[in-house]
Amino acid sequence: MKKLNYLLIALCIAGCQAASDIAPEATPLLQTKASSLAFSRTESINLTDLDIIHPTKIIRADSLFVILTPKSPYRFAVYDTRSGEVHRLVPAGYGEGEGLYYLTLHRQGNTVSSLDFGTGRLVEIDLEQCCQPGYAPQFTDLTTNGKTPLGAVRAGNRIISTGIYTDGRYCVSDPESRFDQFSVAYPDCADPNLTDSLKSVFYASNCLVTNPAATRIACANMQYGCLDICDIEGERLTRVNEVHLTRPAAVFRHSRPAGKAIWHPVAYTRNNLFGFCDLAVSDDCIYALYSGRTLREYSNNVDKGRVIFLFDWNGAHLRTLHIPNSCSSITYDSENNTLYALSHENGQDEIITLNL
Repeated sequence: MKKLNYLLIALCIAGCQAASDIAPEATPLLQTKASSLAFSRTESINLTDLDIIHPTKIIRADSLFVILTPKSPYRFAVYDTRSGEVHRLVPAGYGEGEGLYYLTLHRQGNTVSSLDFGTGRLVEIDLEQCCQPGYAPQFTDLTTNGKTPLGAVRAGNRIISTGIYTDGRYCVSDPESRFDQFSVAYPDCADPNLTDSLKSVFYASNCLVTNPAATRIACANMQYGCLDICDIEGERLTRVNEVHLTRPAAVFRHSRPAGKAIWHPVAYTRNNLFGFCDLAVSDDCIYALYSGRTLREYSNNVDKGRVIFLFDWNGAHLRTLHIPNSCSSITYDSENNTLYALSHENGQDEIITLNL
């Protein structure tokens, strides 16, 4: 429980400070190569009508939508658009086959995965079998060798993770041999004197994705707009580019204050511009759903956005798309060249179609 409390402190923003009223400047990419993207109301999927409650992330695969529902009795729902059926997976709990805290979804081939940062286990859902009676996802423990992972994706027979790491930002693991290889320094921070431990907390909440060929990985920070792109070279990663949209508005405490049982080593101010909500990918492009919101103005809705940035796999900005609804997640369908977004407007949770 002590370990779990530390993870929650690292990931949450309960320690926000009422600091300077000066907010970071918005990124100029908001108005660079910008256009608006509409959607068709007739193509929307109302998740409330399907009894899918508090959805946060989605993945589209053929006729299926895999939906993360982190506050529900089952942490994942799979909706089959052809049959209309909803399948529930991973009951809440600590036990075998159960899960606690999930933040993101990632698809690689016919597998959708998500890291439970409460237990350190990666759950993997087989898209070809997940709607069969009695199906159970596969779980892989990533806490071997004392690791504290906070995000992970599979790339072939390797698993790439980030976490409270001091030997490098990323760890490439082979679960069968229990081999771990750390690589890549943390990106440039607001405070050059931060230890790697504090940097790992500062960059704790991320969305990880690989390109379809699993030769590159993108890591987007949720608390501020940092996009980190790396080559996957065997057991090591090599940074290709890091894109910083804004400077973080944060307060760093290098040591525990006297008499404090709970402390926040990294505390974002209420004027901090929050970063990326979600990533979707194609062979040529990274689609980055961007928040750009502050706690002062949006309170707990900072995890949503109305802007999608398009970058190539070298980190060059291609386009900016403004969408009409506040969304928390996006997923790309290469067959139809279509984006789907998880919209939260007027008390409705629905999947909307954005035709590119």
